[in-house]
Amino acid sequence: MGVIKRLLFSGDLLNTPQHRNMFLDMEENIHIHFRDLRLELSCGEFEDIVAVFAQQSRELLALIREKGYQDGMLPNANQEDARIWTQSRLKHDVKYNPRKFSLEDCGDGYHLHYRNYKILIDPEEFRALVRAFKGIDLDTPYASAYHEVEDLLRANEIDFTLSAGNQPGEVLAISVAKHHLAKVRDIFGYIGFAKEIRDQKVHYIGPRLTVVVTADAQSTARDYKRIKGLSRTERLADFLSRNSAVIDPEELNLIKCQVLDLHSALVSGKSLHVEIDPRFWLYARAGRQVVFPYKVTPHGGKQAAAILYKAWSTFLAGLALTFVKPAKDPFALAEQQALRQKVDDFLAREIASCIAVDRIHLMGSAKRGDMGRYQIPFVHGRLAKLGSDVDILVEINPAHEQDLPGHWHLFSAQSSRGCPVYHMGQIPLADDWSEWQARYPHIQFTEHLVDAYVFLPSRGNHQDRDAFLKKFGAQCVYDRSRDGITYRGEDEQRIAGIITEQYGFSDVIVEKMIVSTENALYRIFADNQCLILKLFKVSGNYNRSRVGEHAAYEKKLVSQLRQRGIPTAGVLASQDEHVVVNGFPALLFERIPGTAQQRPEYPLETIGPALARIHGVQMEHPLTLEATFTFDDICMIWLPQFSIYLKNTLPGREIAEAFKALIPLVNRYNPGEYRARMYANSPCVHNHGDVTPKNLIISEQGQVFFFDFNNAYFGPRMADIIDGAFEFSLAEKYIHLADFSRFDGFLAAYDAQSPLTPAEREDLEKWIQLMGCIKFTKEIRVLLERPQEKLRRRRALAIAEYVLSRTGPDRAPAT
Repeated sequence: MGVIKRLLFSGDLLNTPQHRNMFLDMEENIHIHFRDLRLELSCGEFEDIVAVFAQQSRELLALIREKGYQDGMLPNANQEDARIWTQSRLKHDVKYNPRKFSLEDCGDGYHLHYRNYKILIDPEEFRALVRAFKGIDLDTPYASAYHEVEDLLRANEIDFTLSAGNQPGEVLAISVAKHHLAKVRDIFGYIGFAKEIRDQKVHYIGPRLTVVVTADAQSTARDYKRIKGLSRTERLADFLSRNSAVIDPEELNLIKCQVLDLHSALVSGKSLHVEIDPRFWLYARAGRQVVFPYKVTPHGGKQAAAILYKAWSTFLAGLALTFVKPAKDPFALAEQQALRQKVDDFLAREIASCIAVDRIHLMGSAKRGDMGRYQIPFVHGRLAKLGSDVDILVEINPAHEQDLPGHWHLFSAQSSRGCPVYHMGQIPLADDWSEWQARYPHIQFTEHLVDAYVFLPSRGNHQDRDAFLKKFGAQCVYDRSRDGITYRGEDEQRIAGIITEQYGFSDVIVEKMIVSTENALYRIFADNQCLILKLFKVSGNYNRSRVGEHAAYEKKLVSQLRQRGIPTAGVLASQDEHVVVNGFPALLFERIPGTAQQRPEYPLETIGPALARIHGVQMEHPLTLEATFTFDDICMIWLPQFSIYLKNTLPGREIAEAFKALIPLVNRYNPGEYRARMYANSPCVHNHGDVTPKNLIISEQGQVFFFDFNNAYFGPRMADIIDGAFEFSLAEKYIHLADFSRFDGFLAAYDAQSPLTPAEREDLEKWIQLMGCIKFTKEIRVLLERPQEKLRRRRALAIAEYVLSRTGPDRAPAT
C-alpha cells in the first residue's frame, strides 16, 4: 500500500463475494475470472501475464519458503527486501476498452467497468457505495490537528505508540518502529509538515501541531500487531451479534478456539483469575484476540468450566453459530490413498473385530476420496477438529446389542438419523499441527475422528436406515456374513487358537476389554456363549511371584463356593490343568448377566447380605482349601510399606500430615501378637479380598453376584466387611460422591444377614484403623507411581480423615 495523504472514506460496506471461483475462459476475448472480478485480455496481454506470473511466482514461492513467511506478519512498510523486483514491463497495451468507465444495472447485480476490468457489485453494496461517494469532499484539508494526525498515522498502518512529552492539542510525541520511520517521513512531507532535528529527535512542524518522533528499535512487527489489536476492543457478544450473518468462518473458529482453550484449562484444574461469563468478554478484532478480563476471585475446576460452557453454547445457539465449518484443503491423491488405507485398517481392527458388529458402511469424504485438513481448527462444542471426519454407519447384530464395546464413546444417545452416535477413535493427521497445540496448549485436538451412527435393530427403523445409506451413497466395507470373523490383531488371533485347543470351541471371537486393571481381560464369544478370559499379571495382596499359585487357588475357591449355592461366575474346565496365555496364568469365566452399578446410590440392603452369605456358607461348612494365602500376609506386606512411603516427600503437605497422624496406629498394629488377638475374635473364612462396586453384578431380579476373587485370602471375616464398608463409602472413581454415612449402612446390612459377635463389635474400631491404614498405604503406592492421579490423592486423604475421625482418646486401642 502506498502513502495515504487523506482518508476520504473507510468502512465495512461490503458483503461476502458472490463468487468463490477462479477460472479462465475464451469468448469474444480472453477472460480471467477471480471471485467478483473479471479481466478482459487480448492474446498478447494474456501471454504477458502468463510469462510474468510464471517467472515471479517461482521467485516469490522460493522467498516464502526461505523466510518462513506467514500471512500478515510483515509490516506495511514498503520494505524492498520483502518484494520481487524482476523487471517485467508488459509488451502489450490494453486492447479492450482502454478508456472506458461505466456503471451498469444488470441481471446479476451492478457492473462497474474500469478499462478492461469488470467488478460485480450486489444492489445493497452498490447503494452503500453511492451514499459513500456522495459524502466525499475532495477539498478537505490535510490533517493538521492532534487527533487528525493520529488518525492519519493509523490509516497508514504505522506501528507507533504514544511516548513521553505529549501535550494534547500542541505536541504529539510518538515512538515509531524502525521499519516505519521512512514512511512517516513521507507522510509528513506530503501533508506539508517541516522536518527538523532537535536533541537527536525528529520534529515535524505543522501549522497547528508539532510531532516529535523517536525510533523504537526494540519492538517487532508482531509486538505492534498485538498492541494495535488490544487498543481497539469491543464486547465480544456485541461483535458476534452484529456480524452473525456475515462472519468469516475462519474468524469465528479462531474465537471458539480461544474460548475452548480457557474451558480446557479450567477442566484441567487450573485456577485462573479471569471472567468466565461471556457477557463480559472483549474482542480485539485487529488481532482476532478474545480478552478475558481479570477477576479478583479465581475460577477453576470442572464446575466452573461447565458454567462457562453452558453460557457460551447457549449464546452461540441463539445466533445460529454453533456449527460453522472453516475452509478445508483437500489432500493430494497420494495422501488420499494413504489415508484411505489407514481408514480401512482402523475399521477392520477396531470395529469389525467386535462381535456386536454385523456391517460397516462408509460415507462422506472418506468414501468420496476428498478428505482434507481444515485451514483453521473446526470447533464444534467441546471438539476442535483438525481434519475431516470418517463418517460411518455400523449395523449391530440383534443378538448382541448388549455387547457394544465399553471403550466406544457415546457422544449422542439419539441423532436426527434415529441412531445413537459414538466416537470410535481417531486416525492421525499426516501433517504437522504443532502450531495449533502451541497456540492453544490446553485443547485436546481431534485429528480424523471416526464418527459412527450405530444402528440398533431393536430401536431403529430399517427403511429409514436404508434411505439414509442410499442418500449418502454409502459403501459397505465390511459384512460379517460375507467377510467372516476378523481379529483386532495377532494377539487376539493367537488367543482364539488357545481357546479352541483348551476348551473345544469353534469360531471363536476375541475382544480385548478396555478396563482399569493391570490384569488383562478379553471377551470370548464361542458356540453362542459369552465368556470372560482373564490373564493374571498382578495382585495387591500377595507377591507377584505367586500369581500362578493364586490363580489355581481362585479356581478351587470359586468352584467350592458355587457348590454351596453362592452365585458367582463359574470357571470353565480346560484340557490342561493350568492354562497359560501370553506367558500369564489364565482362567476362562462364565459371563454374569446383569449390570455393574459403580455409581451411588448402592442397594446396600442386598449387597451386605450377599457378602454375608459368602462368609456364612463357609462358617457352616468350611471349604476344603489350604490357607496358603492369609490376611496376615497382607499386613506383613503393607504395614512395613507404610514406613517406607513415609520417607517420600513427593505427595506433598496434606499427605505428609496424614502420614504423621497415622503413624501411632501403624505402630500399634505392627506387632503380630496384637493382630492375632483380633483374629481370634472373628470367624476366619476365605475372604473375597476386594469388596468394591466394580466387583459385583446385579441381575434384573436384583440378585447380587460377587465375582473376581483375584485378591482372595483366608482370614477374619471382619477384614472383608470393613473393606467393603470403606469401598462403598468412597464410591471408587466417583470420589466426589463419597459419603461415609454408607459405612455404617453397609455394616448394618451385613449384620442383618449374619450378626457380628460381641467380640467383633468390641474390636470394630480396631478393624477400621487397621484396614484404613492398609488401604491408605495402597493408595499411596499408586500415587507415587502416578503423581498426577488426583483420584488416588483424594481417596487416600478421605480414608485417613475417616480413620482419624473414628480414633480418639476414648477409642484408642489398648497396647
